[in-house]
Amino acid sequence: MLTKAPIEILEERIARLEDKISEVEERLVNASQNAVPRKRGWRSIIGVFADSPDFDQAIQIGREWRNADRPLDDTTKS
Repeated sequence: MLTKAPIEILEERIARLEDKISEVEERLVNASQNAVPRKRGWRSIIGVFADSPDFDQAIQIGREWRNADRPLDDTTKS
């Protein structure tokens, strides 16, 4: 029984790795060509809550919370 020399084993492994890398590169190219440009940061959520009664309620509760700490009129200021 003949065994392969270590250099032959390495060459085969390298060839398989190169094939896999080519495969991954091709997938990346295809994925990037088909990708929809994505907005980054806060711009990605603009309009997500449009026409949402829950969001409107959250805004109202936040407004009431902020106004609760404010003086009722200017006469309370010194």
